[in-house]
Amino acid sequence: MKTPKSFAASCMLILFLSFSLSASLQAQTKEPGARSMQPDSPAAWPKQSNYIVNESRTPMYLPEVEGYVLLKADLHMHTIFSDGTIWPTTRVEEAFRDGLDVIAITDHLEFHYINEKKVNSADLNTEYNLAKNLADELGIMLIPGAEVTREVPAGHFNILFLEDANKLAGFINPQNRRDTNTLAATLKAAQDLGCFITWNHPSYKNPKGIAEWGYIHEKLYRAGLMNGIEIVNTNMYIPLVQKWAMEKNLTMLSNSDSHSSLRYRQGMHRPTTIIFAKERTQASVKEALFAGRTVGYSCNYLYGKAEFTAPIFRNSIKSRVARANEKSILIELRNTSGIPFELEFLENESCTPLASGKNLVIYPNETIALSVTPKEKGGKNVKLSVKVKNIHVNADEPLVTFIKTAL
Repeated sequence: MKTPKSFAASCMLILFLSFSLSASLQAQTKEPGARSMQPDSPAAWPKQSNYIVNESRTPMYLPEVEGYVLLKADLHMHTIFSDGTIWPTTRVEEAFRDGLDVIAITDHLEFHYINEKKVNSADLNTEYNLAKNLADELGIMLIPGAEVTREVPAGHFNILFLEDANKLAGFINPQNRRDTNTLAATLKAAQDLGCFITWNHPSYKNPKGIAEWGYIHEKLYRAGLMNGIEIVNTNMYIPLVQKWAMEKNLTMLSNSDSHSSLRYRQGMHRPTTIIFAKERTQASVKEALFAGRTVGYSCNYLYGKAEFTAPIFRNSIKSRVARANEKSILIELRNTSGIPFELEFLENESCTPLASGKNLVIYPNETIALSVTPKEKGGKNVKLSVKVKNIHVNADEPLVTFIKTAL
């Protein structure tokens, strides 16, 4: 017969074994957890960091060019502080993801009031002030700017390096916000403030659907109130506008003019102005823009003067001779940039490319081989003449340059 003490000990043992068995069964048939968690599997969807610095980026890689810092810029975009749908800090985050170095938020001065029921739009500098801290934190150079918006045919003009947009508010006609009568005075005031002035999307709302250089544009140009011009806007390239830029020595720009969120498929990038700056400073960017040291990018095409586009191409391509004899030379070409190049190799005094390899596309980070027949014996180098079909140095005029490789 069990004593009370032994009976109690037995009960405790039974309870312990029951709890142990229950815990074991729960471990085997685990209930769904109520706490938030992230999957541990490497195959799981990438964990969200909640901090943009740790997110993936898709920059367009460019080569180094001696004497310059190549900066990627988008100098025309809008936010909810005019007719856009995006908050200013979101514009900075988009630029960071796209690997840009420089941006300008250029909301319409005349239509800053559109969303006044949603946001405080009385101060014309609000969008810049809201975006500045994040831009500094992410290393994005934020240039203060605005868009002067007047009736066609006069059109729209970006004002860059505008330290206080409120100084131009007095030129807005409240009864007719698109009034062209005060356009010249507005741009003159911007000029006096040291601003850089560009004519945006020259074909926009033209009744003929084309770009036209009118009397008002000639007047502004002769008065020095037009420093640059958009040859690309929202992926639309106008050859005639590039011709104007070349003839009139206007700085060429390529901008997104985005009003909503930006997203491009893999292998593509937003319209971008490549700036050949001497330093990574706002003063240097301003000097480069006034000096016309830019190249426009859009849809994997480059647009600009040969003195700037040729170094981008030549410094992107690394070459070496893989095999050489008296009858043929096999040359390897590697594209180190983020831009594909559509090439047509031309016969020259150094060599003749084989017909099968005359027309090639070399994609980013790709290596191709080209076989040529040499014309010279005992030479130390082989010189390839090449037409780059997706680089335009003037209206629909491709870049013709060379690649020199040591034998």
